[in-house]
Amino acid sequence: MEADEARDGHIGQRGDPQRRAIHAAAIAQFSERGFSATSMANIADAAGMSRPALYQYFRNKGDIYASAFVALFNDHVDLALAALHDEATNAERLDGFLQRFEGDLWEQMAASEHSEEIMGAKSADTAEEIQHVVARLRSGLSAFLTRAAPGRSQAANARRAEWAEVLALSPKGFKFDTPAVAVYRRRLTTLARGVAADIDA
Repeated sequence: MEADEARDGHIGQRGDPQRRAIHAAAIAQFSERGFSATSMANIADAAGMSRPALYQYFRNKGDIYASAFVALFNDHVDLALAALHDEATNAERLDGFLQRFEGDLWEQMAASEHSEEIMGAKSADTAEEIQHVVARLRSGLSAFLTRAAPGRSQAANARRAEWAEVLALSPKGFKFDTPAVAVYRRRLTTLARGVAADIDA
């Protein structure tokens, strides 16, 4: 059921308040303690509930982790896609898109000394669910690029595919030297401006 909810977008901004509170508490605890050192009791305390009450929502720590991080990614996808509809220039829209997904997630992970352990705790199922969420992000970006640079020719389709590829892959390379958050965000802005200049040309 968790997988179906994640794929349909019911986890995230559309989840019930108690589940949202557990997600927030879990992510805060994982960030502070690391995945292995965080217990169900830690999460329950941080969420302001008893352990038995927590078990009514989730089977175990791994179950909470999966749900919380899929929800987190869904939230950032929602914000990134919303940025593409702002009343702004293409450069500003693309920058907002990149900042809300790539930049904000990097800032959140960079704030924890346990980020590598946290991200390494993903199960195959969790990774697959996150890929479904990211596919929604890519689909929304593709729709934006079609609106920004319409055309049905093979050349137009190829150009949009190139922009989408650059926007998807460049942020991964920008993390190669583990930059400070401000540096990473500046790189994202430069990328957005470059792609937008090509779209607007």
